[in-house]
Formats: sequence, C-alpha cells, structure tokens
Amino acid sequence: MKIWMVAREYAGIAEAGGVKNVVCSLSEAFARLGHSVTCFLPFYGCVNPQCLGTFRQNEFSANVESAGERYEVSFSTGFLNGVKIILVGAPCFSDKQNVYTYCAADFENFPGCKIGEGYADQHLMNTVFEKAVLAYGEECAPKKDSPDIVHCHDACAAALPAIISCFKKNSFEKTKFVVSIHNAGPYYHHEFKDVEEALFYTGLRREVLEVSKNGGRVEPYLLASHYAALSTVSPDYAKELADPANQNTDGLSQIFSAQKIPILGITNGIDISRYEPKDVEVSRLPFAFNPEKLDLEGKYQTREYFLRKIAASDAPEISGLPRSGWLDGRAKVFFAYHGRLVRQKGIFVLLDAARDFLKKVPEACLIINGQGEEALRDQCAAFAGEFRGRVVFFYGYEKAMSRMFTAIADFAPLPSEFEPCGTEDFIAQIYGTLPLAHATGGLKKIIDGKTGFLYEPNTAVRLSEAMQDLAQKKLKNPKCFDKMIREAARHLRANYTWKSVAKNQYERLYWELIFGKK
Repeated sequence: MKIWMVAREYAGIAEAGGVKNVVCSLSEAFARLGHSVTCFLPFYGCVNPQCLGTFRQNEFSANVESAGERYEVSFSTGFLNGVKIILVGAPCFSDKQNVYTYCAADFENFPGCKIGEGYADQHLMNTVFEKAVLAYGEECAPKKDSPDIVHCHDACAAALPAIISCFKKNSFEKTKFVVSIHNAGPYYHHEFKDVEEALFYTGLRREVLEVSKNGGRVEPYLLASHYAALSTVSPDYAKELADPANQNTDGLSQIFSAQKIPILGITNGIDISRYEPKDVEVSRLPFAFNPEKLDLEGKYQTREYFLRKIAASDAPEISGLPRSGWLDGRAKVFFAYHGRLVRQKGIFVLLDAARDFLKKVPEACLIINGQGEEALRDQCAAFAGEFRGRVVFFYGYEKAMSRMFTAIADFAPLPSEFEPCGTEDFIAQIYGTLPLAHATGGLKKIIDGKTGFLYEPNTAVRLSEAMQDLAQKKLKNPKCFDKMIREAARHLRANYTWKSVAKNQYERLYWELIFGKK
C-alpha cells in the first residue's frame, strides 16, 4: 500500500505530546512491513532537518488559499528509518518555535505571548497544512504515487478528508481516509466557533459544515465522520466516546451516540527498543537491568544513584528542571508520578490521596515530575514543602531524568479522570515498575493483579487505600511483586509492539477500507 500519514508532530522531528510517538512508530512499523509510507509535517522554526538523511529543501512548491489570502507553501523532503518525510513550509509554521503552544523561544516573534497558550492562528496553521497536503497530491506527486490510504492524526488534521473530498481533481479518486482520535477531551477539538469561521478558513460548502456542528461550533471530528473511518487509541475509549453519559468530550459523545457514528478502538503499541533498560545508551539510565528475567539489580542501583545524586537535599538542581523538596533516603517503598500537570491526569486526586497515605505509611515516599498548568505546579511544589524529606517534585521534562523517576519506583500511580490510551503504564512496565491506575479508557489494558493494579472510583480515599495496601505488602515481603514485574514486562512485549499492532490491527483496517469488505 501507499500510505500517507498527516500529523502536526513526530518523534525526533517535532515533539509535543504522545501523538509524536504513535505517528513515528506506526509509520516505521508499516515501512518495515514493506509498505510505502510518507508522513507530512509542518516545517516549524524549531525543526532541525539534519536527521533526515539526504534532505532536499524546497523541492516543490504550490499555492493554497485560506482566510481570504493566498499562501505559497514549499515541500522539503528527506527520509528517516524508511519513512519519507515531507516538511510543509509556510510563514505560519516557520515563525513558531513549538508545535501547538507559545514557548519562551517565541518571544522574539510574538512579544508578550503567554507561555503555554495555544497559538492564536491555530486555525490558519491547520488549514494551510491540510490544503498543502491536497496541493502536493494534485500538483507535485506523480499520479502513480497517489495514496491508497491517508491517515490523519487528531483534530488538527481531521478536516483533511473533507477538504480533499470536496476540492480534489484526479489524484485521490481511489483514496480512503482514516482519522484517529487521540484525545476528545475539552481543549483538544480545534473546533471553529461557528459555521462562518469554518467557512472563512476552509472554504468548504456551507451544507457540509452545517451537518458537522456541536451546538454552534463546527467540529473537525464530526466533519471527518462524513468522509473517513474514525478510529481511536483503545477499545475501551471507543466505548466511552459512544457513551451519551460521557461528560469528558464537551458534547461529542452525545452526538457520536445519537448519530450512531462508528469508532474503531485500536490500542496503541509502544516501541520498547526506544526505552530498552538492558542498554544504558538507549534507556539513558546509569545502570542496566532486565525485568523480563527478573534481573533488577540495576534498577535498585539506579535508585541509590537517584537518592544520592539527584533527590538529596544537597544535590545540585538538574539543568532545566527546577526542584521542590527532597528525599532523605529513609524510604523503603517508592511511588512515582510522571505526566502532564493537567486536570485530566487527576493530580488533585493524587495529592489528596498522598496526604493521607504518607501520614499512615511513614516508610513510603513520592516523586512527582511533569509540566503544565501553573496552579497544579504550585500545588505540587507546596505539597513537597509540606512533606519534607518524603516528597520531591521536579517541574519540566528532560528525557533521561523523566525515565529515571519512573525506573526507580516500585509503583506508578495514574489517577486520570479519563485516558484515551495511556503510555505511562507501558513505560512503567518496561522499567519494572507496576502501574496503579484508575480503571478508565485505555488504562483498562492493565490486567488487574497480573500486570498492574486498577481501582475505582477515582477518589482520594480509594487511591489512598490502594497505595496503603500495596505499600504494606511490599514492606512485609519486598519480593512479593517480583513475579508480577516479570509478567507485566513479558506481556507488554508479547502483545503491544508496534509491529503487532500495525500488522494485526491497522493493516487489516486499511485493506477493509480499500476493498470495501471485512
């Protein structure tokens, strides 16, 4: 098959959230299966194309229209691990130093911008990007290279099937479309405020936009549902998206349910080779270990290193990661949270639970690492000050350090209010750390009592009880969870590699779309 991936982020090129890993790993898995894979990405100002081998800058160009203006876009090409990468150039991309939100490096081009806020011209960025993909297919690519499948990732690329279907000439006559919903929570929709705004940016027919409304807003996912197969990143999240009682999608679930819009759930894989604890050059940890063989000595050596060099009261601040609190080294049970500091992730539940738990289990400690909302950052910092010597909080993200925080722990609490798939449970299992997760969405892939632990309801009382139970068992018998550690790591490798997911799930979906049958 000729497969085009369309996304705003890609691991190693333009990085933001978890979507980058999905797009990269799925693309590479299909390339290894022998398919022709091309991935389109914006050419942001922060992108360094040196990783793309023989890079041809501005190899092609075309013109697109959006918001009443005509824009010249360029196409620069290169290859990475068997995937053809096409960087779409335009001023609305090159003047950005991040993917979705303003960062400190944006101050030069956008004085007074607020770090963490979404780019003000996000609709222009999305539409120019989508129309550029159409223009490349119509004007630059040989007809013999027309794609069999165009797979669009998240709401920022979800209008593309409608744009191609309504404006195409010849190049996409036999093309089928897939749109993956990576997160349908509020703030992830990239919705237009009304039909007039959607018409202004996209130029799509009014009747097409009218049937894609959520209240007065035009939703890219609803727009996509008329032209593409919708998928999401786990079967349980697919069920939740179709549940009219779901209050975590800002009204989309009620429409999906009422209109009986089918959504296929395919659980994400993970590329274990990018995290491999057996190889310190890959894992970036100071010591090697192998949970699949219960060789855990390096895990605990890493813990001692962490306590002496990073979490101690006199340890120097890690470059780029401001620290609050410290660990005094007396703890015997370690819990660690790594993830975004946003309400969806349930940080407020974790803090309330830990306040009770830490008082009842004096032999336990907590590590918190993440970045996000200022209010939650301040709460985490204050919490570390409240439990001196037993809680340490690192704000921000640094790959090696963030992996270490997970790897040194016994348990990884994941109290998400909702979770489409989740990768932190996977990463924990790779590093011999058992996830303790709220039973929601994609976190239900954890087999309770076999590859980790699930709890519900998602209250501080229930989470504290679960943490106390695990800690007491660990204190009574330090090796009582060893068999589960091994089973979790082996189960992950056997069932959730990207090769398996691509071949057994997505490839089957693509062929069914192409040939129109099961």
